[in-house]
Amino acid sequence: MNYSDLDHELVWHPYTPLSHEGRNITIVKAKDSYIYDDVGNKYLDAISSWWVNIHGHGNQYIADKVGKQAAEMEHVIFAGFTHPPAVELASRVLSHLPENQSKIFYSDNGSTAVEVALKMAFQYWYNKGKKKTKVIAFKQAYHGDTFGAMSVGARSAFTAPFTPFLFDVEFIECPIAGQEERSLNQLKKIIEADDVAAFIFEPLVLGTAGMQMYKPEVLDE
Repeated sequence: MNYSDLDHELVWHPYTPLSHEGRNITIVKAKDSYIYDDVGNKYLDAISSWWVNIHGHGNQYIADKVGKQAAEMEHVIFAGFTHPPAVELASRVLSHLPENQSKIFYSDNGSTAVEVALKMAFQYWYNKGKKKTKVIAFKQAYHGDTFGAMSVGARSAFTAPFTPFLFDVEFIECPIAGQEERSLNQLKKIIEADDVAAFIFEPLVLGTAGMQMYKPEVLDE
């Protein structure tokens, strides 16, 4: 079976133009930092499979743990129920967070995590009876491809068809070297109105913006 041709016929890939006449590379196995196609070529997975595979492919420890858990219980509704791995993980994660972080809310991917965080911020002020709906974000930011995540990210050709459906955001400069004071002044001016619900940021590095980095001390300020 020619999977590349069948893929071209059946599958719609993200961030891949429909007019693309070539064929997507068929990957059949992966190990550590490398992936292998169906004709024997070896590729360095330098983008870490879209920035998520931080421990390498075919990690035996992870594979064993996933297999063991799947055999015992792969999933259970989390509303009104819990299970030991969820409680144990929450405890371990909280041990690494600041003391004012006391609870864990689980989500299933980056975009959804952003949606959850935005909803929590908006609902917090709603519950307080205060009208705070403004969100601050860095220019050129990327937070995901769902609607809330697109709203707090940079506007581009990818978001253009959805612009009428995105909520307004106050974008400030990223505090990279030489731009720290400008960024902080923009932030201070916006929060003077006292209508800000949240400030969302990529900590220390803006990935899709070209790996723009800034210092922890600036973020703390």
